[in-house]
Amino acid sequence: MLSVIHCPEQVGSHPAILSKYERKLGALSLSVSESSNPYATDSDINFGSLTSSMLITEILRIKLIITTSYSDGVIHLNNGRFITPFFGEGVHPKERNFPPSVRKLFRLYAKCLLQTEIALSRLSAGRKAVFLTFQGSDARETQCFIDKHQENGLANAIVRRSGKTNKSIRSKKMMLSGIADKIYSLNPDLLTVLPKGAEFLPYATEAALNAKVVPIKQSGEFVVGHAPTHRMVKGTDCVLNVIERLKNRGYNIRLELIENLKRVDALKKFGQIDVFVDQLIIGWFGVVSLEVIALGKPVICFVKGKGLKFVPEKMLADLPILNADETSLESKILEVYNMNVEQKTNLATKGIKFLKTWYDPQMIADRVVKDYKAVLSGRKQNCI
Repeated sequence: MLSVIHCPEQVGSHPAILSKYERKLGALSLSVSESSNPYATDSDINFGSLTSSMLITEILRIKLIITTSYSDGVIHLNNGRFITPFFGEGVHPKERNFPPSVRKLFRLYAKCLLQTEIALSRLSAGRKAVFLTFQGSDARETQCFIDKHQENGLANAIVRRSGKTNKSIRSKKMMLSGIADKIYSLNPDLLTVLPKGAEFLPYATEAALNAKVVPIKQSGEFVVGHAPTHRMVKGTDCVLNVIERLKNRGYNIRLELIENLKRVDALKKFGQIDVFVDQLIIGWFGVVSLEVIALGKPVICFVKGKGLKFVPEKMLADLPILNADETSLESKILEVYNMNVEQKTNLATKGIKFLKTWYDPQMIADRVVKDYKAVLSGRKQNCI
């Protein structure tokens, strides 16, 4: 039987959902996370729920490295990282609360553990396949952004943890690509800075499964939803300014900022909005937009950049998202504001058709499992 371990963390629910549908295809698939993520679907195993001790967490991490190194089948690394935390030039979130002396010790430990993980992975390469999925800031470099953001310094600010030269993030990608048999990206802009042969992969999400057009009601107050996980990346200041301008001009409009909520609570909020603004900087949309589309709501997002050449033309043609940046956001919001029920229903119908065509998790899992088997077939694995 095909064995798959997804690790080491849960972002956007993609690893857990992909693992779930790999099991439906007969694979022995398991998702493992080092910590809990209230904004995503739970992993099958979560270190964070097992202990609050940092020491125990590191023991479990070392155990996972050893287990994956000596396991047959597939190790699928998600969020563009090793099981060992990778430290770039800037301060990593995991070390923010430590004094400089402790940071140095932790970085030394992480460096030694990382080299051990790489060595073990190469030693066991004949028995297993390593797949790798990048999701966003785990790979994004300055050149991923369109020229105006490179020129105004925004791109450098967004990727600041990897340094202005992108040196550390490039180093990490080189090390990862050295052990990976296949690489996916959930955001097409990343493919401009990933190794040749990396492929665009749609998010595995269950949003498409039960999506249906519900009766649309015109209410008095027009509610704009926005869920900034990173305000600079999402262009939140622009959203705030646009909504304030429209209110001052007499429009009955309100911004619903959806932040720091568990996924189930956020979904309730999404059900109460009239339009959702995703992001105005990056050039592609996240899994949250897909969940909003599944509720029959219009989505506004900036969709542009060199990465679009990696997206199927038919997928771009089917795209139901209203494209806007900071210069056109106001007009796009007013476009939805002025839509009648029939126009909103037609847009919702287009969105749900798009989900079912391109984001069916069973279809995505089927593609990935076929890729697993294609790599393993050359290694005389009995599990295929």
